[in-house]
Amino acid sequence: MDITLPCAKTTIAVIGNINLDIKTTAIPATDALFRDGETTVGEIYETFGGGATNVAVAARSLGADVYFCGAVGSDALGDRLSDALAGLGIHPRLARKQSASGRSINLNWDNHHRHFLSSLPAAADLEFQDIDVHALSDAGCRHLYRGDAWFSSGMLAQGNLEIMQLARSLGMVTYLDINWDPLWSLPGEWDQSAHRITLASAMLPYVSFVHVNERELSIFTSREDLQDAVDALLDQGVQTVILHRGPGGSAAVTQGMNWIEAPAVPVSHIACETGTGDVFSAAFMILESLPLHDRLVASNQVAARYLQGEVELIPRL
Repeated sequence: MDITLPCAKTTIAVIGNINLDIKTTAIPATDALFRDGETTVGEIYETFGGGATNVAVAARSLGADVYFCGAVGSDALGDRLSDALAGLGIHPRLARKQSASGRSINLNWDNHHRHFLSSLPAAADLEFQDIDVHALSDAGCRHLYRGDAWFSSGMLAQGNLEIMQLARSLGMVTYLDINWDPLWSLPGEWDQSAHRITLASAMLPYVSFVHVNERELSIFTSREDLQDAVDALLDQGVQTVILHRGPGGSAAVTQGMNWIEAPAVPVSHIACETGTGDVFSAAFMILESLPLHDRLVASNQVAARYLQGEVELIPRL
């Protein structure tokens, strides 16, 4: 690994989805994809999938000691994913479910858009009882990161809130990634989506850092104005909002309404965009010793190097 971060050894816990992800290199975004035929791409390959798993393996690649909590099936793929985590030096804390381990197909278009086709039965069965927060604290985890919060109805209804409350009571720094709820892609589902947002919002008073991009933030808060949307999260108790702004870099907004900007690092080419935000989140978490502005700058630099393919922070399987 040709990357060094200016931080002490950090022990973190990550909770979220783990699945097999089948990725493509850039696909021409044309109408031909909707007709019979075949499209040749540069490569199709397998990696870990799940935003939380991306954060975990990137953090491990950057030098952190990582505990990962999630759910897999009692099947060969579950064994493969667990063994792959352990092979990287991550401590797997995986609940075994009767449902199948998850798989996803990550389609990367050449216009910088992406689309995921996902089947994640085991992730949907994740329960609060599967996460031993006390054991994570006893193992030295000072940070707890919750990704993929939408995928288990049981966790969304109550488990996520209980985990965040308990983590904060044990003195852990808590992180929440407000990533894309799959219901947001479906027309006519706004009433159910709004209910799910209300459930997820119950966690916010116990969250130290929220990671979110501007589109997700607008949907989550039902506010188009960026400042209003950020205010909505801070008003609910979030200590700091971390904005992932793509070509616009990153920003942090604190409870004192301090707005800190860090420009994006220019890149000469893009190897793979999927996971760039997760890499940023991993770097940000383990760079806790830096001032907030420097933390953003250094995390942008790590993300840019990943984006260009200079460092393989999310390894292939």
